[in-house]
Amino acid sequence: MTTNRGEERSFVKLLLFLIILFSGGYSTLTAQQMTGLGFDNYNGAAGAMLNPAFLSNSKVYLDANLITTDVFAENNMGYFDKDTTSFWDLVRMVTKPSYQGPDAYSVLYENHDKKNFYVSSRIQGPSFMLQDGRQAFAIGITVRSVSSAVDIPYEIVLSKGRLSDSSLVNNSFDDKNFSFSSLNWAELNLSYAYDLIDRGNTKLTVGGTFKILFGIGGAYSTVNQVKYNVPDRTTLDIENFDSKVAFALPIDYNDYETTVLDPLFKGHGVGMDIGILYTKLKTFTDPGEKRLCAKPYADYIYKIGISLMDIGGIRFNHHAEVHSFDNVNAKWEQFDTVSTPNVRVTMQTLSSVFYGSPNQSLTDTSFFMSLPTTLSIQYDYHFNGNFYLAGYWQQPLRFRLRTVRLAPVLAVIPRYETRIFGASLPVTFYNYEKLRVGASLRFYSVTIGTEKLGTFLGIGDLTGMDFYFSIRFNLDKGRCMSYFKGACSNARFGAK
Repeated sequence: MTTNRGEERSFVKLLLFLIILFSGGYSTLTAQQMTGLGFDNYNGAAGAMLNPAFLSNSKVYLDANLITTDVFAENNMGYFDKDTTSFWDLVRMVTKPSYQGPDAYSVLYENHDKKNFYVSSRIQGPSFMLQDGRQAFAIGITVRSVSSAVDIPYEIVLSKGRLSDSSLVNNSFDDKNFSFSSLNWAELNLSYAYDLIDRGNTKLTVGGTFKILFGIGGAYSTVNQVKYNVPDRTTLDIENFDSKVAFALPIDYNDYETTVLDPLFKGHGVGMDIGILYTKLKTFTDPGEKRLCAKPYADYIYKIGISLMDIGGIRFNHHAEVHSFDNVNAKWEQFDTVSTPNVRVTMQTLSSVFYGSPNQSLTDTSFFMSLPTTLSIQYDYHFNGNFYLAGYWQQPLRFRLRTVRLAPVLAVIPRYETRIFGASLPVTFYNYEKLRVGASLRFYSVTIGTEKLGTFLGIGDLTGMDFYFSIRFNLDKGRCMSYFKGACSNARFGAK
């Protein structure tokens, strides 16, 4: 994006009174739920990302994930024009500093809607799943990042941080209840699913995942109210400011460029997922089989589940600060000359402006952040042969302004799957406002996919992106190796 240093500094200055300082020193341009991966019956433990009860009734009895990665970003603030800048131009600019591509210009939406952005990433390391009869177990390690901005006032974005902008000068504003938040953490996942009812062609499965959380960094800014006017191009007259900011970041607060990795984890916590799954089977399992590999797969007509994901949170008590601005006011003259070289100076400047003392805003050295809790419903119908149709609904549950938030998602996912090849075409209604088409392809146990295919094809303006891939190893149910105590009896999978 082509900007000049003056515009960058003025943008930071306007954001000062909204307290989103961590955007300067911590923002991570890094998921949604990878529906093309999670619904595929050959992907084993990947289904637990949608509902832990999905561990049951997979087509594999053993699944080892080597690496799964998802990167997601979306916003309604602005876009890159598809006619001047493609996604691949941006990739080349980032990966090849010598690349001489087109100038990248971002365009802001000029409507008066509240503005949002969501950025998330997931890296799932080694994980293992094993199903033994009516129960399934899984263990894994995941590193995740979620950043969100919710209900940002339009004029803050539209003005690009310049007090001289016509959307600000000689105007008054009274904005309430918006927030910025970012959370980075690692988690150790322990999952279990059990077929509570397995009778005839009916199966009812309950599942849960317990998570031990390690907070790498967290930050939030909540604004209950900011009432202000801009009488001229250099003065910010704040009549009321009710806000709180907290951060525990892996950087030196006196120097944006210096990382602080001692301790590596700035906080700890616990979390959990819970889910239930009802399955209407075409066949029923044979309880007589003893070996894990010999236990047959029971095909289904449909299954429907409900899950509550990411319950819990992290308390940060290392390298943590909480600053409070409780219904304060100030007439901030010469706002355009403010310098913000680092986090420490930024916070001391704000404290001095509102309280007359550089350290009075600091009220605590510990804070709690919740995980991005969501409620979701899953449905999967199996047509004859290898064709399926799935439905997915995700609704965020956000009880505090300071909580990171995922966007609402409503999706329909037609798919085709065999042992060798799988493909899906998810159609997603994102945030109840944008319709997107994605694609996912699996070859044996290697999957690549996106829920926003237009990004890579240059269809439509660039407002975000989504990409995921997975490499795993797994073993099918009902298929035993003949040189280990003879073959099993499940002829459906070709064993003899």
